[in-house]
Amino acid sequence: MATRRRQAVVVPVATELGIFGLALALIWAPAPQPHATPAPAEAESADASAVDAAILGENEEAPKRATVEQVRAKLTFYDQYGRGYQSKAGPPEGPGSERLQVVQPAASLRIRQRNQAISHTLTTVFDVVSAASPDALDAVSQASRYNEAGTLDVTTAIDTSDRDTLSFRYGVHVEEHWRTGFGGIGYSGSFNEENTVVSTSVNVIVDYFDDLHPRGWNDEQTYRFSLNDNLSLVQVLSPTTIAMLSYGITFQQGTLENGWNSIYIADAPTYGCFDSPDQRAEYDCVNRRRENLPRKRIRHAVAAQLGQHLPRSRTTLKARYRHYRDDFKLRAHTLDTWVYQWLGRRVYLRAGYRFHRQQGNDFWRRSVLQSTPTDSFFTADSDLARFDAHQPSIKGVVYLRPPQAASGGASSFDLGFSRYIRTNDLHANVFSLGYAQTF
Repeated sequence: MATRRRQAVVVPVATELGIFGLALALIWAPAPQPHATPAPAEAESADASAVDAAILGENEEAPKRATVEQVRAKLTFYDQYGRGYQSKAGPPEGPGSERLQVVQPAASLRIRQRNQAISHTLTTVFDVVSAASPDALDAVSQASRYNEAGTLDVTTAIDTSDRDTLSFRYGVHVEEHWRTGFGGIGYSGSFNEENTVVSTSVNVIVDYFDDLHPRGWNDEQTYRFSLNDNLSLVQVLSPTTIAMLSYGITFQQGTLENGWNSIYIADAPTYGCFDSPDQRAEYDCVNRRRENLPRKRIRHAVAAQLGQHLPRSRTTLKARYRHYRDDFKLRAHTLDTWVYQWLGRRVYLRAGYRFHRQQGNDFWRRSVLQSTPTDSFFTADSDLARFDAHQPSIKGVVYLRPPQAASGGASSFDLGFSRYIRTNDLHANVFSLGYAQTF
């Protein structure tokens, strides 16, 4: 878990978005039409029109306008605490506070065009972050302990045939000193009587952000470029068993430092330097310097998942393993397990556990010396250190209208909680509340 999330959230905006999404649903939902028994002449005319439509290839059943298929809303609260050597919110030698609270409303809307082969899914995420520790400017001057950010993520899917689907993903992310634009194209095809699904995608992400100095000023504007490729295979093994394999590779180039991490200079003075009224006295000395990472990075991730349903008890078991490695010599193993259990027709529970083991990279350290060369690599980021992480979770879903109901789409509420515990002194509690409506 990073010391600062780069997704985004403002409570009033999210509330307005939820109302706006429901308003769109009411506007775009097809209006009910009165039914009446036609007179014989009218029936004969209708039959003739149907024959004409069949000859001309017109579909009288097609909707006359775009329709809303699904609306989702979710509110998540993150409460993070702990200490890390990259944080300035503490003594110059560290470790400093990683205290962080995030309120994250999010909403999504899926719209089907009049052309039934085309759909759009719009997702908006906002963050209100309460923390000075991740921000060099805030940690030094205490100017602001709050940061707001927002993301708009759009996916357009086009069914080119009964088997093939093309998708286009695009969007933007904006926060205090960070701007991101992203886009991608994907393909999904079903084969073997829809028992095999192959998917692939290519995504491009460009970050443009302030290059912050540990003492609290902005050096310049800088950038980061990322190119991501993914390939996955989903295979039905039996009527109750499904398996998945996936591989992803990401190439990054540019400024890979995030701009708010720093590292302690062990042989630098802490007191007795020139005092500035704009910052705390212990930071007037040049006793911390910015982390220094390579300008390029290649990341690999391989994952496998198996799902098994037990019809008699209405239980579903899932297990997933993921292996990660990059040319920072970072290696990680992640194991996820979930149990889904229906309790009647309208309620199910999901219990999960995630274990993550990371060996850390070769240039992680707590401090450097004044004589450390500027071209050497070093970081004190706790996310790049060696650690184990445990994350148990539980979620309950209640259907107001269950799936496959006699009339109307499914609607549900869900409530979730997870506890994140990391062996290098980072902890987080995550609470979530969600709502979904299918039309």
